Amino acid sequence: MSAPRPHPRRAARLELARALLGVAGLPLRLGWFALTRGRWKRRLAAHLNDPAPVLEAPPLPARVSFPDRPLRFCLSCGETSSAGHAARVAEALREVCREAGAPPPELFGLGPATLSKAGVECIADPTAAATMGGQGVFKEIPFYLDMLEVAAQAFADRRPDAFVPVDAPALHVPLARIARRYGVPTVHMVAPQYWAWGPWRAAAYRKVVTRALTIFAWEPGWFADRAVPTAHVGHPQLDVLQTVEVTAPEAESRCELVLLPGSRRGEVSVHLPWMLRAAAPLAREVPGLKITVAQSGEELRPLIESILAHSKVQATLEVGDLHATLSRARSALAASGTVLTDLLHHRLPAVVIYALRGSLRSRLAPALLTTPFFSTTNLLAGGELLPERGFQANAEGPLEEVSALLRRAHLDAEWRTECQAGLQRAAERLGPAGAARRCAQHVLEVALGSTQPL
Repeated sequence: MSAPRPHPRRAARLELARALLGVAGLPLRLGWFALTRGRWKRRLAAHLNDPAPVLEAPPLPARVSFPDRPLRFCLSCGETSSAGHAARVAEALREVCREAGAPPPELFGLGPATLSKAGVECIADPTAAATMGGQGVFKEIPFYLDMLEVAAQAFADRRPDAFVPVDAPALHVPLARIARRYGVPTVHMVAPQYWAWGPWRAAAYRKVVTRALTIFAWEPGWFADRAVPTAHVGHPQLDVLQTVEVTAPEAESRCELVLLPGSRRGEVSVHLPWMLRAAAPLAREVPGLKITVAQSGEELRPLIESILAHSKVQATLEVGDLHATLSRARSALAASGTVLTDLLHHRLPAVVIYALRGSLRSRLAPALLTTPFFSTTNLLAGGELLPERGFQANAEGPLEEVSALLRRAHLDAEWRTECQAGLQRAAERLGPAGAARRCAQHVLEVALGSTQPL
């Protein structure tokens, strides 16, 4: 006999209570981790050089049979940057169903307008909290509690055949646990990077996901060691990049420096002023150097323009086509994040930084990592291909050192040649495009393997 399903409001509050208990117990977890960190680092190191897995997906419809009714899927993205990935998965689900002669699937979920435009009925928007001024974790609790309840009600009432969250484990692991209470399997696209820090979390994750889809070569082996059911689908950003020309900056006429401070307000306000100061020596040395700040959306234009107006370094803001900007660049100074995949695609020599807020966090972060590097490009390369430096926000940090590294990235021809060769090898390790299609096929296999007529 299956366990009774809780009322949606109770299910949401149970997850909130679990989260608060987790925060309360974090000091003990961190203390234990400090004692065992060496072991975790060795376990990860054993997989970092794993060969890239063969990218396969279950063939459909040969291995499964579709019901007469439309399948129903709940998709979710917790950040604007992942909405495009979720939209491509939605289209792939429709495509596979169409090829199989099945009715078009019913798609609903949680996400911004980008997901709605892809034909997904959005019942809540997790990204809305980011537009409310960043009021702090505790002030946002009512927002997330309401959203969890809305999702729980949808799981209870609409009985989706699968829940398909994209990335954002802080939001989606609780939602996957709620989905499980209502008998809904979860296929998580972009498995959490627990291998980087907090690896103990994999034990709880294993209990709530039906299948985790990995994007980096070392992840399948690492998760398999923790009995997490996974399938490798490759990096979803490659689906975006497959139509973007690779433009390795070989021509000496290319002299533009691109600054990539991040896409969140907090990141930009911390990173961009520091980046401008770090670029100042190169701007003085290279007459006519064009410095461009790149952003994909308009949301942060007022903030960036204000920072540029108060800077002694002349720079311009470009909003829109990031790849058009990168195709003109000779080098970049970038905040660590998903944009590193775009830089890798263009084989662009760069320096990577990440500023941490608060002296305690900046001291703790290096001690919490199990990875030798924090940039994924260096993990793919198996060494510090792109110089990376982390430091405390609002502090001087390694300013002179980063300026010197940036000068090398921009002007040292021998280093640039070696760097670009390494970038080529790292890019090959990511594998081919097609992650959205492979994700859709895994979602359908899981859903059809457990579907009961409604």
